[in-house]
Amino acid sequence: MIQAICLVALMIVVALRARSSWHKPAWWATAFGAIAVATYGILWATPVVLDGMLGGRNLLTLVRDAAAVAAVWFFHNAVAAQQRKPEKKLPAWGLGLAVLSFTVPFLLISRPGPTSSAFVLDRLDQFPVWLFSSIYIFIVGALAARAIALLSSEKTVMTRFYVLGLSLMLVGSIIELMYLAATHFGPTNPDFRESLYYVAERPFFGGIFITVLGFLWVYAVRVFWKHLARWTLRIDARHEGGEYLARSLATSSENGWSDRQLAVNSAVNIRDRLKIGTQALSRREHALFSGVEHLLSNHLERTPR
Repeated sequence: MIQAICLVALMIVVALRARSSWHKPAWWATAFGAIAVATYGILWATPVVLDGMLGGRNLLTLVRDAAAVAAVWFFHNAVAAQQRKPEKKLPAWGLGLAVLSFTVPFLLISRPGPTSSAFVLDRLDQFPVWLFSSIYIFIVGALAARAIALLSSEKTVMTRFYVLGLSLMLVGSIIELMYLAATHFGPTNPDFRESLYYVAERPFFGGIFITVLGFLWVYAVRVFWKHLARWTLRIDARHEGGEYLARSLATSSENGWSDRQLAVNSAVNIRDRLKIGTQALSRREHALFSGVEHLLSNHLERTPR
């Protein structure tokens, strides 16, 4: 159930942001996350069907893990870009090495088929299976920890979503590593293996879901400020002439202004004109602008009159 919820949320983000953000690390993180979760099944295409298309040798598990690592890798780089720390971004060749590091032990697994939902559990007595799973989950946990460190200095709603989600993923990774080591090297019975096999999934997928909520929050906030900035700019442009709107957007782009800054700038102009009676607003526009002023009050108070 939680995988299905995560998949729907990820696909929504991928679809909504594809046009404007396909070249950004955040979009690729979401796209690879959707691929990873989709390997748990999409409608009629169950894992058995999907793995059968790959030869019925549990290659779907390798695809899932590679996509998951790519998702967290790109997410880490998206965080580094958002924090304006390009030196912290991880190189693309590093992702290739990371995937290769657990692909090699996977290829050494004896009798990898037939398709099984408990592929790792059924073969965890094999050293290559333990090594493959441990390297994969260690990489995911290490990437989550690095992203948490990058976000630790910022206290916003977005970063709280991300830190909580990444922390749960890190906890899930640690539990999984402990389970893998105890089951492979320790004297465990079948009941122990089966009862604890899926314990790490809840915090791990819960973390993914919360992180996706963070993506949705960011997207919703950006769309909100974009529409608000365009609305205030259109009202502002009435007084300045036809080319004012295009000129303001060009200036905003050149100066690297955010939509919020653009909204504040236009709101200040509108407010000043309303005070001296040179700006006319309809009743509906006046009600909307009152809401905008209230929303931007902290910014307007800091803006010189």
